[in-house]
Parts: sequence; C-alpha cells; structure tokens
Amino acid sequence: MKAYILINTQIGKTTEVVKELSEMKEVKKLDIIMGPYDIIAEVETDNHDTLSRIVINRMQRIDAINHTMTCPVVAMEDAL
Repeated sequence: MKAYILINTQIGKTTEVVKELSEMKEVKKLDIIMGPYDIIAEVETDNHDTLSRIVINRMQRIDAINHTMTCPVVAMEDAL
C-alpha cells in the first residue's frame, strides 16, 4: 500500500523531522514544501493496518510534528 503523508512541523524543526523520518524504512521519499504543510512523505507498507500503525505510533510521536494528514493512493498511474 502506498500513501502520501502531509506533515506540519513546529517552526524551525522541519529539517530535524526529515532526518528522523528518513530513518524509517517505509518512508521512500521526502519533500520539503511550502504551504500549510511542511513535508510530504511517500510511504509504502504491506497493508492499511501497518500504515495506520506507522503514522499513529511512530510519526505522530515525533515531538516536532504538529499534525499529519494521510492520503492513501487508490489507483496507480499505470492502472488508469
């Protein structure tokens, strides 16, 4: 299962959060962005339950993360 996680961080802590997230094997790509969110993380897991556990038990426990929004991929580009 693939998902994009939109992440809002504490001011000045984005680089610190990127460093922590880059150590997670499920995180395949990280982009720092501008707007209401600071980071987009591309995540791949075996199933929805694993995705939920990673977001709730690992990502949301990083102190410098204020808010996350999980956007599961429902169709891959090559399936359209």
